[in-house]
Amino acid sequence: MISWDNSIINAIARRRCVIVLGAGVSRNSTNAKGKRPDTWEDFLKNCVSNLTDVDHINTLISQKDFLTACELIKERMGADDFTEKVQQEYQRSGYRHASIHEQIYKLDSSIVASPNFDNIYDTYASSESASSVVIKDHTSSDIANYLLGGDKRLIIKTHGSANNPTEIIFTRNDYAEARTKYVLFYEILKSLALTHTFLFLGCGTDDPDIRQLFEDLQFTHGRMPYHYMTLPKGEVHNDVLEVASASMRIKFVEYSSDNGHEELSLSLADLVTDVEGVRFELTRNGQW
Repeated sequence: MISWDNSIINAIARRRCVIVLGAGVSRNSTNAKGKRPDTWEDFLKNCVSNLTDVDHINTLISQKDFLTACELIKERMGADDFTEKVQQEYQRSGYRHASIHEQIYKLDSSIVASPNFDNIYDTYASSESASSVVIKDHTSSDIANYLLGGDKRLIIKTHGSANNPTEIIFTRNDYAEARTKYVLFYEILKSLALTHTFLFLGCGTDDPDIRQLFEDLQFTHGRMPYHYMTLPKGEVHNDVLEVASASMRIKFVEYSSDNGHEELSLSLADLVTDVEGVRFELTRNGQW
């Protein structure tokens, strides 16, 4: 089981933590047919399977240059067919929430962010909160209004949602356009990274948004508090983790991937207990 650092427990307890949900969290979900949501890589491979003359695209996918591969796939399929493929996979497949989503919700973080196009956590959180959570994306001009905490709970879709597929960030061109068009959004993310502790769940060290944001902050602002990222043991070599930790100021928390990553869900349940204990003490002693 994961032994959580006191710093991340206290950050969540005081609602000074942004919890980031990657594709690994959604992979815990299934639909009525037992299918799990595609990872970015799986989605691109499925798209390529219906195209011809794709050796160069398959090479890009194998090299994990997903942004360029996606750009080429979208051009070859056409915008309409590509959009239909995105919505079929991430909006209309009927994925149901899993226990990991329940534990994340129980942490009661003021801000949850996700690059996932699906709406699995959003739907569950809206249902549990009687639709009182606020859901915004990178195109929203009023996100800053919901950063003050209090009784507000904010979900940020950092790459957009399959509900609005024309605005999702999926290709290299999408990233370049978004960073120019939605400058305020990325400034808000930077501000959050400087004032909050980030806990990444189900994310990877090669995510382009994560790398660029945290590398920029580390080399611009120097010493900062550590952020945290959970990873399956052995998924990334220790040498690579040391470099990533130094360049992005992230501590990596490893767990066993056995039994469908069960240890992460169980460890999050322990984290909920730890956070609730700290909140009780903060309330009792008036230390908010």
